[in-house]
Amino acid sequence: MGRVHSPTPAARVRFAVKALGCAVALLGLSLSPGVARGGAIEASRAPASVTVGKNTVTVDTDVRYVGYTVGDTIPITLDYSATCNIVFNGLELWKTRPFAPPKLAAGQLWGVNGAPGAGSAATSGSVTFNLRFTQLARAATGEQSGQARAELTLGVDKDCDLASGDSDGVDGSKTIRIWIRVSTGQ
Repeated sequence: MGRVHSPTPAARVRFAVKALGCAVALLGLSLSPGVARGGAIEASRAPASVTVGKNTVTVDTDVRYVGYTVGDTIPITLDYSATCNIVFNGLELWKTRPFAPPKLAAGQLWGVNGAPGAGSAATSGSVTFNLRFTQLARAATGEQSGQARAELTLGVDKDCDLASGDSDGVDGSKTIRIWIRVSTGQ
């Protein structure tokens, strides 16, 4: 029977470092925010603020994905917050020119679910939905890209006074334009 050798302390340390490195890499992949089905990766997100009376609403209005494959579904969540009550009223594609460049990019938006709803007004919320591009514009480099344009409509408490407006204090509405940009490149 052969002799069994114990690893040296240095060999144990090298093994532990390699194992830890692999674990960190796998954990990083599993926790990466913004990885969409099909491999698209969220590259950037830009919020914008709009003021409606005394209420300031901040919304993620410009989201960019890279590594997108035409036909893949991207599940998207947009967060919003306000200084006074808000209520989700809807999200839909722009009526005119919902995709850009016109006639070169096309797709669908579906599965819209937003909060807070009527009767549950709050100062923050989110909307989730699915987006799929069925066609993208092609550049001379071969890279494809496109943009979906949507409108988020929120009920807002313009005067920050719960006594005015409806039971949620909502006494106005604000439609905010949203841009979702995709590219097949990195």
